[in-house]
Parts: sequence; structure tokens; C-alpha cells
Amino acid sequence: MTIWRAAIDYATMSTTRAKRIVKLLECPCTGRNLDKLIQPAVLALLAGESMHGYRLVQRLGRMSMFKGHEPDTTGVYRFLKAMEKRGLVASAWDLSASGPAKRCFELTATGRKCLALWGTTLTDYQKQVGELTKAVRAAAGRTGRSGGRTQKRTACCASKKMVRKGRTDNG
Repeated sequence: MTIWRAAIDYATMSTTRAKRIVKLLECPCTGRNLDKLIQPAVLALLAGESMHGYRLVQRLGRMSMFKGHEPDTTGVYRFLKAMEKRGLVASAWDLSASGPAKRCFELTATGRKCLALWGTTLTDYQKQVGELTKAVRAAAGRTGRSGGRTQKRTACCASKKMVRKGRTDNG
């Protein structure tokens, strides 16, 4: 069952199973905790054009790492503020549009240098993740037996029970 199918089935299942699915959806193995990659994503978007925070959130949501879901707006604004303190972005209030004033963000020279470094870093990560992916797939393809123990988990992080020769141990 994919995590997205699990989310759809959530409303029709037992409370115990639903709790396991929620824990699975929060698990790092789903890739939903890629917050370290928000910085290069923001820098890349701002390299193309300056934009206000809400538009930035919308554009981030279209990136494949967010799987069609916009990131937490408050979290992105906090992140932008931290990036501004570090000199990676600059902001100014845009009073020209009708409606409330909007804070517009743009990339600084320091931010452009940081973005270039991220390009190198991500290329290195891509190679390392490729190697790790091969190792994980090879390990996952094994029988699942290790030292006489067989792990039986309905969801990666939803259950900490291990089964050993018909006996359940907490692990």
C-alpha cells in the first residue's frame, strides 16, 4: 500500500490501523522531511525573479519534492526571515498593489554564491543517494531474516514489535 493510498483509506479504517498509518505518513522514510532542501529551493526560485512570500509558497508547492502540497506558510516565512538574517535574501514592502502590503523577497549576491555551492552539494548528494538507493534496494530484497529474527511491521515506524519464532518481543 502506498502512503497516498493509505491516506485516502484513512477515513474508513479502524482507529488502531489509522494510528499506524498516521505514524507511517510522519516517518522520515516517506521523504516528507526534506526541510534541509527548502533553502536551495527558495534560492533557485528567487534566482529567477523576486516575489512575495505567499507566491513563493505556491511555487514551492509545485516542486516535485512537495508532491503537490504547499509547505507550511508560517514555516516558510520563518525560514525566509532566517535567510534574510544570514544575508542570503533581502526583502522590502511592496505597497504598489491594491490590498494589503506584501513583503517581497529577492536573492542577494551572497545568496547567489550560496545557490552555486548548493548546485555542487546537490550533485554530490545525488551520487551518494544513488549509491545508497542501490544498497537499500538490495537489502530490502533479501529474505528479511537476520540472526534468527524476522521483522514484522505493518508500517515502517508504526509498530515496534518484532516476531521471533512465534513469540512477540518488544524491540
